[in-house]
Amino acid sequence: MKKIITFTILALIAGLFSTGLYAADKKKDKNTAEVTYVTTIDCKNCVKKVEAQLPFVAGVKDMKVTLEDRTVWVKYDTRKTDPEKIAKAINKMGYEAEAVTPEAAPAK
Repeated sequence: MKKIITFTILALIAGLFSTGLYAADKKKDKNTAEVTYVTTIDCKNCVKKVEAQLPFVAGVKDMKVTLEDRTVWVKYDTRKTDPEKIAKAINKMGYEAEAVTPEAAPAK
């Protein structure tokens, strides 16, 4: 009987802890946004260059560079950066970058 009570209490504690973590993750998502850029990348080396350098821009959390569509999708922290700063970083790499609306952006 003690084992059942102990197991039940541990399960409840684990459930409460995991719910708290889930809530913390949801809270962080309020400060996350996404943007897609149409760029002038035109070869695999361009893709490698952007993939190597863009993660070092403050606030960039995730990204995907697609050569076929010539796009760069970026997930970023709105407290640390904005679409203009990310576009400037891509421009510094030698490529033009124009943000597009989600409806006009190619599928990821």
